[in-house]
Amino acid sequence: MKALYLDNMKTLSVGETVQPNCGENETVIRVEIAGIGGSEYLGYANPGIRSIPSIMCHGFSGETLNGQRVTVNPLLSCGTCQYCSSDLCQLCDSWNLIGVQSNGGFAEQVVVPSNTLVNLPDELTWEQAMFIEPFANSINARELSGAGKLSDVAIVGSGSLGLGLVGCANRTECETIDVADLSPQRLSAALQLGATGTIGTLESEAYDVVFETVGSLESRQSALCATKKGGTIVFLGFATPTMEVNISELIRHQKNLMGSFVYSRQQFCSAVDLVSIVNSNWVENLSFSEVESRLNEHLDGDFSVVKSALRPGQA
Repeated sequence: MKALYLDNMKTLSVGETVQPNCGENETVIRVEIAGIGGSEYLGYANPGIRSIPSIMCHGFSGETLNGQRVTVNPLLSCGTCQYCSSDLCQLCDSWNLIGVQSNGGFAEQVVVPSNTLVNLPDELTWEQAMFIEPFANSINARELSGAGKLSDVAIVGSGSLGLGLVGCANRTECETIDVADLSPQRLSAALQLGATGTIGTLESEAYDVVFETVGSLESRQSALCATKKGGTIVFLGFATPTMEVNISELIRHQKNLMGSFVYSRQQFCSAVDLVSIVNSNWVENLSFSEVESRLNEHLDGDFSVVKSALRPGQA
């Protein structure tokens, strides 16, 4: 069985691995498609908490050995703490992600806990399924933000998270949905999902809610400046761990800073419906040997592809 290993910082290799053994309450998944997203780009650039060698990818879908089409909710938690009991498993002290702390979808097959499986509708394409995991993040962020029908909303970054936020804001009938990004291809996708405007930079103090999906110092500062007094900034991007904030200004302007981390199981299931709005042609399908080049191109600033995915069965 083939798998794509992260051997070291910016070093991948295709290798053989043993056929996975399936324990009690576990299921073997034949991986049909495995998404390449922010966690994979960051993990490739800096493995961080991943053990080396590591099989990355927490957003993947495929079939069980009996042919059932499924996607995998990669968030694992204890299931019994106060947060898990309130369907806030992402706040569990024992949370971990398949594809980060354990082997993920960059392989022909992977074993996962059976309770992580979510059935896929027959009409949903494998490419559309690649947006389920990031769109679940977007659903959580929109719900936390309180953005509603009359809200003026801005989204910094139109990768998978940003596109999911556009879809959520459009369904919520937000008044304004402006998207800031440098990629014409991703901005075009945002317009197709219901963005009311696409811009390079955000206007100062123009929005009730700003979602920041990139995580750079520049994009975070832009989000802070673009938020109206009394407005809310929701941070989703991890690119930079810290930043300086003028707390006195936040106090005077009564701005709300909020973090949004992954999703509940219900939000993950809701994303299965939301991704039906996605155009399958936005996904670039790659073989094992092509993934490393795509990772390097992205890190070098090439954001022309809306979404890339490994197809283990592709030559």
